Amino acid sequence: MTKKQFLEELKTSLEGMVSPMVVQQNMNYYENYISEQIRNGKSEQDVLNELGNPRLIAKSIIDAAGQDDDHVQTEYYEEEQETDPEDMFGGNTHIFTMNSTKFKLGCLLSVIIFIFIMYLLFHVLSAAMVVLGPVIIVGLIVALIMNFTGR
Repeated sequence: MTKKQFLEELKTSLEGMVSPMVVQQNMNYYENYISEQIRNGKSEQDVLNELGNPRLIAKSIIDAAGQDDDHVQTEYYEEEQETDPEDMFGGNTHIFTMNSTKFKLGCLLSVIIFIFIMYLLFHVLSAAMVVLGPVIIVGLIVALIMNFTGR
């Protein structure tokens, strides 16, 4: 693996998982670190071997950034706006991806609530049918008798 391949794999692993600023900071750091180590007499391959897998490094960066599952994407629109979006909304605009833990927990909670409601409805209706079943049958028989007798 070359320095260029290492940096590209690191960048690819970080993009979309942390903010562009964090990606750029880490790209600058590792590019400078590798260059500095090479200037100090180490071979490029030795430096890259010491660093290890760029995907594992990316995972550590993502975890350290605290945005592993709660990736926050902030966008600012500057076209003819007189106020800063942070002023308008009282903070950053958060967009949670479908890969976020909060989204997954929300979906799981929704499914559990749905199943619980269906369970309750089934038991309420089955209990009602036990009580109302004979009443409905008697009512249908009475209605049929009244219809045939003309009353």
